[in-house]
Amino acid sequence: MDEEKSYNLSGVIKRILFQNSETGYCIAVLENNQKICGSYFDTDIEKMVGEEIILTGNWITHKKYGVQFAFETLEVKEQELYFFLTKIVKGIGKKVAHELLEKYEEEELVEVLNERPNELLNFKGIKEKKLTTIITSWQKFKHLRELGSFLAPFKVTSNLITKIYSEFGEIPNLIEEIKKNPYMLIRIKGIGFKRADEIAKELGIDTKSDFRITACLNYTLREYCDNNGNSSISKEILFRLLDEALRFNNENILYEHALNVMLSKEEIFQTIQDRFAPSMLYYSEKKIIEFFKVRQNEKSLKKIIANFSEYMTKKEKSLGFTLSEEQKNAVELLNDGDRTLFLIGYAGTGKSTSSRAILELLEEIVSYDDIMTIALSGIASQRISDTTGYNSSTIQSLFVKHKEHDFFPYKVILLDEASMVNSVMFYQIISKISEDTIFIIVGDDGQLPAIGAGNILADAIKYELAPICKLTKIYRQNEHQAIALIANDIRQGKVPDYKEQYEDFKFVDVSIANYYAAKNSMGQNEFSHLRVDNSELILNNIVDISSSYIAKFYTLIKEKNISSALTLFQIITPMKGGALGVENLNIQLQKLYNSSREQSVKKRIYEYKLSDKVIHIKNENMKAQTMSMYKSNSLDFVEKRVFNGQLGLIIKLDFEERRCIILYPNDDMVVFYDFDELDTLISLAYCLTIHKTQGMEYENALIPMTFSHYIMHNTKLLYTAITRAKRMCYIVGEEDAFKSACKRIETTKRESVINDLLSATIA
Repeated sequence: MDEEKSYNLSGVIKRILFQNSETGYCIAVLENNQKICGSYFDTDIEKMVGEEIILTGNWITHKKYGVQFAFETLEVKEQELYFFLTKIVKGIGKKVAHELLEKYEEEELVEVLNERPNELLNFKGIKEKKLTTIITSWQKFKHLRELGSFLAPFKVTSNLITKIYSEFGEIPNLIEEIKKNPYMLIRIKGIGFKRADEIAKELGIDTKSDFRITACLNYTLREYCDNNGNSSISKEILFRLLDEALRFNNENILYEHALNVMLSKEEIFQTIQDRFAPSMLYYSEKKIIEFFKVRQNEKSLKKIIANFSEYMTKKEKSLGFTLSEEQKNAVELLNDGDRTLFLIGYAGTGKSTSSRAILELLEEIVSYDDIMTIALSGIASQRISDTTGYNSSTIQSLFVKHKEHDFFPYKVILLDEASMVNSVMFYQIISKISEDTIFIIVGDDGQLPAIGAGNILADAIKYELAPICKLTKIYRQNEHQAIALIANDIRQGKVPDYKEQYEDFKFVDVSIANYYAAKNSMGQNEFSHLRVDNSELILNNIVDISSSYIAKFYTLIKEKNISSALTLFQIITPMKGGALGVENLNIQLQKLYNSSREQSVKKRIYEYKLSDKVIHIKNENMKAQTMSMYKSNSLDFVEKRVFNGQLGLIIKLDFEERRCIILYPNDDMVVFYDFDELDTLISLAYCLTIHKTQGMEYENALIPMTFSHYIMHNTKLLYTAITRAKRMCYIVGEEDAFKSACKRIETTKRESVINDLLSATIA
């Protein structure tokens, strides 16, 4: 604030008007109705409500909130230690905190916590277990305060400071290490190169140093691959992105030098002329090519069944249905000695039926227990097991179970929903598959590609990395079932017959009359109001349809059929924001499905209640129990990997221990979350983005359709969303927006190491 005078202000925080978890910026109102604003990093500002604070800063006028006190510093008045003991340090309640501060002066209590913590055992309510919790939490708090004080001038939020400490807390003299290399902070999601670079500049790093340029190149390459799904990048695009990030203009000599340094260290690789890839992606995709080449050259010459035609006639009788020529072809390819097969089919073409027939053929030469089906999600894993009758596992569970072994101990492995598997994950799978194991890859290349870099399914089809059987004929039980037909019309860029009466599909038209005429004739403000009103009508229809599933949802919970409850009904939408985005729809659906007035936990956007449907949003090792351990009140825990996309149900909110307990039924896993972890690890799941539902299947699904989501609309996205529904699919919204989405063919091509290497070979 230049050289102008700073003022002091004190008061009690009455409520929080606004907070941004990414920047730490907040606006609050004091009990005397004065508004304050600024960035606070020590803790969640919501915890400050009811506390008396002392501020320094200046008065400003905000165009929306009027006169405010913009604070530079914020301190809890007098008993700051009491506040942090009761609100931040785990294990100390208000009563114990009062007793501690009655016995000790503040400085003495800090000394006790640091040097003589066993003295706390003399206080009623503190036992060995709780003392361990207090000491651990206090040490973390102490270091967080030091780290926060150092990073505060750089506007690093409390949320990010906590992440930094979690990532680097074991490093001695962490602050000194950050001073030496602020670019180490790039590893923290939410910081990125720009923020780390601002800190580096403040600390005096030379803008043209190799150190800075290499850090930027590394970050830019990784971000480009992660955000675009590509595993390689052209030099031209890379250098342009470096110019933008570093604010240089054609410093190609500096960039070439940085490239050569990274190439010499094998941190990146050149795929073909002027194209580069991060080492992990290059290595993964190169090994994938080698895996398939070896298998192509070592085909078994021995047939499984000598008289295949006679065998299939008998097999069809035991299956209870007749296989199409396409399906028979898939079985015959493996019968003829191929050890790898891609089984590709769009919605409704009988992939599961073909998979079952293939596995039953292979059971002629291997035992039932030698066959394993796998998928990325727990629900997809359960589904392939149900439809084929063979054992199944999630990919990650299989890795954990066999982490001590060089190879998976199975003679047949079938990977389902392969479109979801990115390059690194696919490489990890094949690296555990032995030479004589038969590997079947089942997928739908009409669906969205995997989250993360690579395009394995599309590349494998393009370059015929293994024998491919493509299923095209659509099966349905009767003429009144249309999900598969409608989805496949959309996949091809055609508008389907969506207004017919079907058992499993319904389009609910909530359109703006003469949309384009209204848009062209109305003023921007007037048309904006019309759009808001129509979104409200769409929302009302969504709520109306959703309400019909509430009774069944709670019946299934009462029957302890939690897995079925979680997949009974799902809202699927392309975007997070807006009236028909994930965040607002989750809030509205929670009011409908869970109107409980019992105590809840408020975190940023959402509050969490008992019996809420939630989704885990970050791969993380968590403290967990099996359901049997939980029911027996076991005090033992196991560490379990919980994966992004797992659906669960909140079964307990423990306000004494400040933890949320969630059941993940498909994995027989009860996971324990600290309240402070909720906003970064879970989200409400009444509504999910289309990307989050990849590989999932729901009995009933509903998709809002609005021009507000136009930027996200394309055939691949809509095809993926519709094919998530098993029994009933609703599309609710604007007819013209739906027609437009059906015609907007997704043409984005992912660039990959496989494509680079094999296109060069062919050329």
